[in-house]
Amino acid sequence: MSLSGKAAIIGVGASSFERRPDASVLEMAGAALTGALADAHLEKEAIDGLAVQIGSPRGADYDTIAQTFGLAPRWCTQTWPHGRFTATILTQAAMAVATGLATRVACILAMKNSDIGRIGEKNNPFFFEMYRENGGPHGEEAEIGMSSPVAGAAMALALYCDRYNADRELLAEIPLTFRRHAQRTPDAVARDPLTLEDYRNARAIIDPIRLYDCSLVGDGAVCVIVAGHEQAAAARKPVWITGAQGVQAGRDTFIFAPRGLGMAQQSDRRLTQTEARNQPAYAMAGITPDTVDVLGVYDSFSPLALYTLEDFGFCAAGEGLDWIQNGRLDLGGDMPTNTNGGQLSHAQVNGWGQVRELVQQLRGEATGRQVPDARIGLWATIGGDALVLERA
Repeated sequence: MSLSGKAAIIGVGASSFERRPDASVLEMAGAALTGALADAHLEKEAIDGLAVQIGSPRGADYDTIAQTFGLAPRWCTQTWPHGRFTATILTQAAMAVATGLATRVACILAMKNSDIGRIGEKNNPFFFEMYRENGGPHGEEAEIGMSSPVAGAAMALALYCDRYNADRELLAEIPLTFRRHAQRTPDAVARDPLTLEDYRNARAIIDPIRLYDCSLVGDGAVCVIVAGHEQAAAARKPVWITGAQGVQAGRDTFIFAPRGLGMAQQSDRRLTQTEARNQPAYAMAGITPDTVDVLGVYDSFSPLALYTLEDFGFCAAGEGLDWIQNGRLDLGGDMPTNTNGGQLSHAQVNGWGQVRELVQQLRGEATGRQVPDARIGLWATIGGDALVLERA
């Protein structure tokens, strides 16, 4: 069964995104839920499904959210307390409304990063996960000194540049472009100007990853309401889910590298551009990369955006650094990407900010940064999960 056209996003809401270590994560979730209900012109009693990405200790579990805000969902789900599951949560919600398990599902990401300590240090709740068999969920392997996500990202970028004889300095185009977008976005956390000199002079976190290649530390929440076809058709400005695919796993995947780069157990066979241009989400929606008007990508580190562009067929494997030059990702470029600033400059909320931005773009509500006549949006990640969104 295809999900195309069987569900739509009918409401989006968000909290603020600055560091708020003393604030309750439920306060943030409440702000996002209230905003999404208002956006959809609904009362909370209309919500009969609840899907939560981040639970405790960084967020709040589904049962706590339902009890706190007086919801009575008859269908609930919750994923692992890590990133990468944005499209998975929204796809599960779409499946629930398409099969009659619910009519309107509130999908919530609410989390705090500012009070859990540094990743890789003992006061972080995920510290001991890196010592389990096969490492932690971000590819951490403490026995070889890879104790944080940035270590995996750095190794992958070094291997990528070596394999393709690529100029690492060309990567600057991604954080610089996304910062320019954030300067047009009122609720972006990082809006100060960022120059090429700033980027190049910034300290290395783990070489070749520099400071501005890393996403922000912040707190916040986003709520996206997904409705079935009947309910969505009667909504104010539905944005239809016309294509979807899930997170991939297996020996040929590594969380911070494209498929086939040769990291860990990976082979060295990259996707051909033909294969990349025929990803399942494209096939379900009946589109190609050429028909995408606005793009959102997971960018906890700059190179992840680069690899996603290759693995989703916008350019061939190994050509990404050259392809992104000359303003191609900018608002006036060929493929406007992360038009709110992404996780590098808008907010680190596991990509939910970009999904909210895609909805606003497709509705024509992205004041000051609107992509003209945007009709088709794509959310895609290096993990393989993707959503195609289309305006009514």
